[in-house]
Amino acid sequence: MKQRFALSMLFIVFMSACHRDDPFIGRWTVEKVKVDFNEQIATPEMVRQYGELEKGNIIEISKDSVLTFIADGDTLRGECSLQGTQILLDGKSFGRYENGTLQTESHTPLGDVKVIYKRE
Repeated sequence: MKQRFALSMLFIVFMSACHRDDPFIGRWTVEKVKVDFNEQIATPEMVRQYGELEKGNIIEISKDSVLTFIADGDTLRGECSLQGTQILLDGKSFGRYENGTLQTESHTPLGDVKVIYKRE
């Protein structure tokens, strides 16, 4: 009887641990934008505008591993996976998941943009 009780309690603890909230799943909004543009090509106003545009980005990750990226009215959706800290979207590099944040990087002819997202 004691063994059954102990096994039942162990099973309950195990199952409750499996149902914990996954910190990767959810809605992510922009926390910080770092724009590093070539100052000989881009004006400070261009840098500001680009940064403001990026601040409207949203990433949603569902429990069924679907990532939806919404930026400037456009939507990109695909299957995501996490390989270490690397986020893959349909098998291609999308960004990183580190220290409770998502990070994406873009390389443009004007320079580089790093966007850091926090979970809502």
